[in-house]
Amino acid sequence: MAVAILLATIIPGVAGAQTIEEQQWHLAALGVPAAHAITRGDGVVVAVVDSGVDADVPDLAGALLPGTGFGTASGTDGTRDDDGHGTAMATLIAGRGVDGGALGVAPGAMILPVSVGADGEKFTTASVSEGVTWAVDQGADVVNLSLTSLATLTPDLLRAINYALDHDAVVIAGTGNEGEEHIGAPANIKGVIAVSGTVEGNGPWPESNTGPEAVLAAPAQGIVTAMPLKVQNTGYAGVDGTSAATALVSGAAALVRARYPELDAGNVVNRLIVTATDLMAPGRDSRTGFGLVNPVGALTADVPPVERNPLAPPPLTSSATPGPTSVESLTAPPPGSGDDDLVLIAAGGLAAVVLVVALLLVRRNRARRTPVPVVTEIPPPSDDFWRGDR
Repeated sequence: MAVAILLATIIPGVAGAQTIEEQQWHLAALGVPAAHAITRGDGVVVAVVDSGVDADVPDLAGALLPGTGFGTASGTDGTRDDDGHGTAMATLIAGRGVDGGALGVAPGAMILPVSVGADGEKFTTASVSEGVTWAVDQGADVVNLSLTSLATLTPDLLRAINYALDHDAVVIAGTGNEGEEHIGAPANIKGVIAVSGTVEGNGPWPESNTGPEAVLAAPAQGIVTAMPLKVQNTGYAGVDGTSAATALVSGAAALVRARYPELDAGNVVNRLIVTATDLMAPGRDSRTGFGLVNPVGALTADVPPVERNPLAPPPLTSSATPGPTSVESLTAPPPGSGDDDLVLIAAGGLAAVVLVVALLLVRRNRARRTPVPVVTEIPPPSDDFWRGDR
């Protein structure tokens, strides 16, 4: 349902007013200040494959590397952001906290902006796949995918994610925000950290999509971050969604990569998993995975090394280029889940498998703006990206 969006005016220097950083409750919830006493993520490159990242946002000054665009954003340098989603995610990862502004989990990291959709257009799996592959070729250490698709299986995303994993990138994606027992691609691809949401007090965010593929959880409600001025005239907003949770975990991954530069991606993933704070029944569960991401624990715990990414399938013979790959071996679809978007047709025994994707669009994990604080009301954007605004 489309409802009105309530915007905020933040006036620096007003007596008694909180800074933006002070309104970011998730920083204390994740122990980020203590983590920053150990590392701030310097030298790590995080690719934000999204709607672009606005280069004029003060809290990202000096944080952006040269980027690019794919799909409807082809020909751009990745720094145009028409709806603010990519900018919001980049700030949660690496915001510099300028003059009390929005602070990221890894404020020393560099953001590689990869725009895969312009003018508020939805993303295609093809453009996202191209964006992931390009980011890996540019040396991305972490790939943030605050997006999800309807599909259980998509060969282009499988190839791109497998390429990223083969090239030692940590790949992190959101589970989605429909409150359904289904996690689509890319979060359901084996090897990917699938992130669900929590609320203040560490309860599960009820609108997270759930399933056996869930790996970690992070705050997903009322997450204050920066926005382009053309989207939010105050420059800041609160958002809800596993998009935000995904970005926070990407920031944590950047901290680990900075603290332990000798570790491969599989051991970074393992550190994040084994040090997570269990929130529900002991062990992994379908709502919060292994638990709440714990940056300080991941930076300080004595964690024995592992031979490979604990989320990955058994080792396969794989080329170093994004070529054909096994659909079955790289995904873990929810038991009994249906998929009206895909049809698998067997022809000639095992000779051919044809995958038909009918206008499959990747959806950003529809974060929702909330007031910081409320001063006025405007109509919602035409895109339902911000559904549930209040």
